[in-house]
Amino acid sequence: MKKSFLDKNMNFLEVIGEGGIAENVFCMDRLIELVEEWGVERNFFGPGGSTAKDQLCKLIQEVGELSDNLCKDKDITDDVGDCLVVLIMIARLKGVSMFDCLTKAYMDIKDRKGQMQDGVFIKESDLD
Repeated sequence: MKKSFLDKNMNFLEVIGEGGIAENVFCMDRLIELVEEWGVERNFFGPGGSTAKDQLCKLIQEVGELSDNLCKDKDITDDVGDCLVVLIMIARLKGVSMFDCLTKAYMDIKDRKGQMQDGVFIKESDLD
């Protein structure tokens, strides 16, 4: 009998624990691999699978759920996780790694100057 996704990965998930924090990069890399394997098992990437545009629509839906729960001051852990899952799918579909995406974003912001306005950081070049 073929093992399910959870059966194959239960030991790893038990190490992290429900709602626990993975304490090293390996754990995050492994979680990304597990999410991608989940997508492979469900034909996200094969013929007749999903597209980055399809997943963008899903991301908007998930961000809506995040917004709803944030505004209601409810737990957002699952919502943020769902957004990350969709972003992982989009990155894989476009042939880029999450590490490369986050590295590029960090390199863009690391020396950025600006100021907070109404709780939003405005970069210096966009200030009046």
